[in-house]
Amino acid sequence: MSPEDSLDAMHVDAAPAAAAEKAAAAKLELLDGDEIVQFSIKPSLWYIPVVSFNWVVGVGVVATVLAVAQPAAWPSAGSVVFLVLVLVAVARVAVAALQWASRLYVLTNRRVMRFHGVLRVEAAACPLKRISQARPVAAWYQRLLQLGSIELTPTAEDALPIVWEHVAHPQEVYEKLVRAIRKSQSGPGS
Repeated sequence: MSPEDSLDAMHVDAAPAAAAEKAAAAKLELLDGDEIVQFSIKPSLWYIPVVSFNWVVGVGVVATVLAVAQPAAWPSAGSVVFLVLVLVAVARVAVAALQWASRLYVLTNRRVMRFHGVLRVEAAACPLKRISQARPVAAWYQRLLQLGSIELTPTAEDALPIVWEHVAHPQEVYEKLVRAIRKSQSGPGS
């Protein structure tokens, strides 16, 4: 099994806050002598509210409906329900923060990598020479926040795309990726 194949299947168990760094360190130990990390980035901090938004709004709607539907019971039982709903919203934001902390996107002179996961960090890598397409993608809310995602499609038909989600300055990151891909695919000496 080649180092690239073993890297694609690598899983690292670690504490959530340090998991991405440990995975990146393990991945970087396996870099060849002439492989150089060009840059590594994390998603924007907007990742946390964007990922938590639906849950927090949903909990807010449920709390509002309960307050309107049961105004007489609200002072006693309603306060307990409200507290539980607040705890659910806070827990979702905390999980989103852990998810943000465990995400890392890395570009080397040979491949792109993505690390993510809270309890179990998963790593995905694809050699630059095997990327058939890189394209920026931005939902309406990402454009409002000046964010975007970058989808990297491997040439292998059965391979899943690697997506760098909620990246700040997506156009700059996209241009760096495209330059690295073109340089790698044009061969040595370019």
